Amino acid sequence: MPSQISHLPAVRRTLDRTPRRSGNDWRCCRCGALLGIHRDGLMHVSFARGHEYLFSFPATATCRRCGTLNQATGAAR
Repeated sequence: MPSQISHLPAVRRTLDRTPRRSGNDWRCCRCGALLGIHRDGLMHVSFARGHEYLFSFPATATCRRCGTLNQATGAAR
């Protein structure tokens, strides 16, 4: 005999997709996607499959989400 609660749907928990913002983040000026992080006067950029790069300023990148060209002109936050 089924239990009393067997007819209830499973509880679904949504993932928290709220971006964690920090003063060190370099984000797309259009969609807010994280492009890089300011670290020790350099820009740290990480891509899929473990590709990581450190750039000096000025840095320019195209957002992978929306295609907007973004520029970081210096280490000022």
